[in-house]
Amino acid sequence: MQVAIVIDGEADAESDDQPLTSLYRWLTQDPDVSRHAVISLVPEESRAGDMGGAFEVINAVVAQGIALGSLAVACATWRASRSAAPVVRLERDGVTVTVEDGSPETVTRIVDALNRPQPEARGDRTDEP
Repeated sequence: MQVAIVIDGEADAESDDQPLTSLYRWLTQDPDVSRHAVISLVPEESRAGDMGGAFEVINAVVAQGIALGSLAVACATWRASRSAAPVVRLERDGVTVTVEDGSPETVTRIVDALNRPQPEARGDRTDEP
């Protein structure tokens, strides 16, 4: 399962660190995440006038729900470690879930929402009457 991780936030004033690259480093250094997920930065698509080299999303490929839970907990832990906690969203197949904290209820909500089979993935057609 492929999950996009998106952050809404500014650079940390204390470190000039970009939240996305900070979270990327955090995830790749977390043994529970790195053991069960492939994490990569996805570059921003080139636009006319852009300087290039910026990243806009973290891509995580996980094989199972437990790995998805570890990913959600790691994102929540990173978010809690920031002085100004940015909004962290996990997205899969048009479903977006906001990571608020690492509580068992929040992790269950995230895993359940992102693990639901999507109509297109099951072969269902939703455009028919």
